[in-house]
Amino acid sequence: MALAGLAAIPTKGFLLEFKRRVEIIEEGYRLLEMKRDELTRKLKEFLEELRAERRRVVEDAEKVLEKFREVYAELGPEVVRSYAALNKGALEVEVLPLSVMGVHVPVVRIVGEPEVKDKFNPLLMSVVGGLEELMRDLIRITELETKIEVIARDLERTNRIVNALERIIIPELKETIRYIEDMLEEEALEEFTRIKFVRDLIARRREEGTAL
Repeated sequence: MALAGLAAIPTKGFLLEFKRRVEIIEEGYRLLEMKRDELTRKLKEFLEELRAERRRVVEDAEKVLEKFREVYAELGPEVVRSYAALNKGALEVEVLPLSVMGVHVPVVRIVGEPEVKDKFNPLLMSVVGGLEELMRDLIRITELETKIEVIARDLERTNRIVNALERIIIPELKETIRYIEDMLEEEALEEFTRIKFVRDLIARRREEGTAL
């Protein structure tokens, strides 16, 4: 019998080494189980947060759009376009890694925003403020969606490994251990039988020699 690149050698030394390797594999299996459970928990957490964020953003976007329509109708397209031309700068973000059980997911941080303070009509500022908040929310949603995608992909891979260890690899390793133990027990029994036979033979010869 051979498994995992090893030929099953029926010796006590090999059995001890093989058991040590199996213990290491079982410990790795337990760690992967912990990782799988934690990734599952985080995935559910991010999915719930994403659903809540999406509902809120849809509601906020409708309010901002309605407010913009009112301001646009009151100021007129030319005024709105002229104020828009005053906008300087751009939205700048940086993406930082966050480790979740060894899986790196993104954390997005805003590091620069367009300077709009004191540049717009007070009516437009009420819309601009809403748009700024809406943009932050959209960035947050994108961050959550990416986290979910990365974790789901690694969770699927981890789950495949855990299942393979649980259902195939570890049972086969333990079956190999039982096979070696049975072989050693059989050899020990054969050795005992041989020794007993030799002892009995010697005893009979001694008895025969004494009788003579």
